[in-house]
Amino acid sequence: MKHLIINADDFGLSPGVNQGIVEAYQAGGISSTTLMVNMPGFSDAIRLARLHSELGVGLHFNLTYGRPVSDVRHVPSLVQKDGCFHPISETGSRELREIEIELLAQWERFIASGLYPTHLDAHHHLHQVFPDVYKAMAQLAIKENIPMRRLQQPHHWSGDPALLPTTVDQVLLDTYEAENGLQKLLGYLHNLPQGSTEIMCHPGYVDEPLQAMSKLTSQRESELAVFGNLAVSRTIQALGIRLIHYGLLESVMNEPVPAQTDAVSGTGIVSPVAPVQSLRPTRIIAKRNSLRNRKLKLRSLRGGKRRQRALPRKKRKIAMRKKQKYR
Repeated sequence: MKHLIINADDFGLSPGVNQGIVEAYQAGGISSTTLMVNMPGFSDAIRLARLHSELGVGLHFNLTYGRPVSDVRHVPSLVQKDGCFHPISETGSRELREIEIELLAQWERFIASGLYPTHLDAHHHLHQVFPDVYKAMAQLAIKENIPMRRLQQPHHWSGDPALLPTTVDQVLLDTYEAENGLQKLLGYLHNLPQGSTEIMCHPGYVDEPLQAMSKLTSQRESELAVFGNLAVSRTIQALGIRLIHYGLLESVMNEPVPAQTDAVSGTGIVSPVAPVQSLRPTRIIAKRNSLRNRKLKLRSLRGGKRRQRALPRKKRKIAMRKKQKYR
């Protein structure tokens, strides 16, 4: 069975990004997103997440945009003199203990919203770049029993069996803003391997908050055009791929492989996290029950007619006997 998570990073970055992510979800092009809790679009993202409860929302751990959630006095290695995070271009030392403090603060802000993260990943893939970021995140993921985005580049912490949270079998970290973006994505779908896969994307609309913080602007609208294209959801359905979010990953990993599935008829647009289930067993049982009921009814009717025909013959024989007796 092929299980696919299409995750949109940077939920909460700005209202324009939030709107683009929701539109891609409504089109069936994504099933999951990850939330930045210290960005201007945080409250708007929480509102939208509550309106779309089947959209999986994880924590997008951020150490490169804006200011920390924790007190800057407790995380001096993470910030510049102005109290903002070091940009990704600065590869200075980030202390493990301070990473853990900020990660916990961002986690708690997420929890305080009333939502619960489906999984963890990191802005700018910091858990792939900095082993200590990976260690802090892996420890939290294991403690909270949630999945974490898979590494593409192993490092010394990634081989520690005590730091191996649940994750997908493979992850595709690519971009789709070029003219061939849709063809690239459809190619990935047609060649999707068995097991579980995450495809990452960055759909969104450009607005003033985004322009003030991110260099990734117009590319987001290009990716929105790709993941908002109905050809994506139709292809996923036609290929029998099950689109899920990280909150469903462990359950689908443990479920038995279905023997056969039937295509689901309709418009070609399905709920982004609706499982593709076999309809055959239900139909067979219903058909058998219907045939059995019809046979029983037919036998009952035939038996009734025979009884109705037998009654007059019996009466005629009795009448003939009486007639012969009195002759």
